[in-house]
Amino acid sequence: MSPDFPFPVPIVSAIVERRRQCVTEVLVQVRWKPDRDPVYSGTFEIPAGGIELGESVYETLRREVFEETGLRVTGFRPEVRTATYSQNGDDVFAFVPFCCQQQLSGRARVGFVFVCTVEAAEPLPAPSEVGQIMWLPTTELARLLAEAPERIFPLQFPVLQFYLSQSTDG
Repeated sequence: MSPDFPFPVPIVSAIVERRRQCVTEVLVQVRWKPDRDPVYSGTFEIPAGGIELGESVYETLRREVFEETGLRVTGFRPEVRTATYSQNGDDVFAFVPFCCQQQLSGRARVGFVFVCTVEAAEPLPAPSEVGQIMWLPTTELARLLAEAPERIFPLQFPVLQFYLSQSTDG
């Protein structure tokens, strides 16, 4: 466990996909946090970030994708959730993510991953976090994971493997 965080940090991650010319592509960005994370700066990742107090996982996904790429989320997969239930000031709801993730050592994280679609616009990398953004066909993403796993941010490696195992064209 990290001394800075005595408990796992709750996060969301977004596998942003689009279809172009009958091919599924996934948005991949180059992590660029040389001052805060020099070990993994330069690795490939997907948009992700911490859930803020009072923020739903869906609000966090929208915020993180927009902050890191400038793109607005237009849909989630799966989009399975209950209505919000309120009692005595407690607002709660249930939801189903695409998958979950957990980082066991280092900076402990527990997260919920969703497959998202975004508006048809060009992504713009957030200079304080992202070096470059690209759309990779799932076949190219699979090749990258198989041939150069060290180039993937470790938190996202099993998420992307799982996504490709569920893909019909990866």
